Amino acid sequence: MVCGTPRVDMLQGLRHILRPLKNRRIIFTDPTARVFCGMPTPTIPMPVEVDALREVLHDREAPRAALAALIIFHALTSGQLRGLETTDLRDGRLFLPNPNRTVLLAEPVRTRVAAYLDYRNHRWPRTANPHLFVSQITGCGVEPVSNVWINDVLGMSARRLREDRLLHEAEATGGDPRRICDLFGLSVGAALCYTGTVDQPGLIERSLRNAGPPRAGSE
Repeated sequence: MVCGTPRVDMLQGLRHILRPLKNRRIIFTDPTARVFCGMPTPTIPMPVEVDALREVLHDREAPRAALAALIIFHALTSGQLRGLETTDLRDGRLFLPNPNRTVLLAEPVRTRVAAYLDYRNHRWPRTANPHLFVSQITGCGVEPVSNVWINDVLGMSARRLREDRLLHEAEATGGDPRRICDLFGLSVGAALCYTGTVDQPGLIERSLRNAGPPRAGSE
C-alpha cells in the first residue's frame, strides 16, 4: 500500500488533474475528493557539505553570493528572500515585515549584499521593481522572483542551506529551542525539529568531519 510522501504526491497530482475536469463538467465527480492524503514522511534535517557552502558563499556572481550569505548567516526563507525590498535594508540592518523582526547583518553579509546592490543598479538602473532581488524577467515589472529562480541561482535548494544554519545553531547552543526561536522567529515545534538532532551519533560524526568556516552566532 502506498503511504507517506509518495501517497501525498500521487493524490495531489490526481486532484490537480480531476478538479479542473469536474469544474468543466467533463466528469461528474472527483473520486479523490474524500480520500485522505495522509502526511508526508517526516525527514531529518541534514547539514550541507562545507565545500558546497564555501563555493556558494565565495562565488563571484553577486546574486548567488548575496542569497547564500543571507541564508547561511541568518537563515532567511525563500519567501522572505522573495519579499525583501530595497527599503528593508537600512544602517546595516534588515527589517523583516513577516515576522516583524530586525536582523543585524553580519559583516560578510553586508559586503555581499552591497556588491549585489552595485550589480543590481548597473544591470537594471531604471527598474521600477521595489524588490531587492530581481531577475531578467522581473526586472521589467514589479513582481518578486520565484522560488525556482532562487534555487537555480544558488545551484541547490535554499531550504537545505537554511536547515544547515539552523542545525549549526542547535549544535552551538546545546539544543536550546528558545535560542533558535528568538534568533530566527521559529515556532517551538519547528525549533524542536532541529534541537532533536543534537547528540545523534551520525550527525555528530558528520559535523566533526565537515568542520568548516565560522558562522555568525547572533543577529
